[in-house]
Amino acid sequence: MRSIDLEDEIKALILSKREDDYWDFKEKHHSNKANLLHDIICMANNRVDRDACIIFGISDGTFDIVGVENDENRRNQQQMIDFLKSKRFVSGIRPRVEMRTLRIANHEVDILIIKNSTDTPYFLTEDFSDNGRKVRANHIYTRVGDTNTDIDKSADILSGDDEITREQIAGRFCSLFFFEEGQDSAINADC
Repeated sequence: MRSIDLEDEIKALILSKREDDYWDFKEKHHSNKANLLHDIICMANNRVDRDACIIFGISDGTFDIVGVENDENRRNQQQMIDFLKSKRFVSGIRPRVEMRTLRIANHEVDILIIKNSTDTPYFLTEDFSDNGRKVRANHIYTRVGDTNTDIDKSADILSGDDEITREQIAGRFCSLFFFEEGQDSAINADC
């Protein structure tokens, strides 16, 4: 996405004064890494089939642009990638992310873009904890409207508000169970 297109889209999202399926505002970068991981997984598993973004430097309640230039927890793209690489995701496949910084209203605003993928749903095979918060193994987290699946719950499959489609589950597990060690690609199977 070109910078000018991204800037226009982010400005429009800020002006909407709301959050939704594929975007979330944060006043500051996460101080708790479990909360960061949970937010990334929820956004990566969004139901609208598009790139998602966490926009840092926007006040949650007022949607004022406050910037992140003095944020002690600020992370760059490589730090985000390294953070995700250190987590145990099913099949070793983790969300792809890109960090961009825009200058809006004389402030730096960071945008963590979580790339759309056919590898959903993403979930951990090992719990990850930080300061009393735990992202649980084998829990599927998603985002519906402006709400993430609770960190201590898993999204429902075809029921309730956190619906994950059977096609997403079947496609992901088909590739997991029909992959032979040492092969470069999955065995062709009817799933």
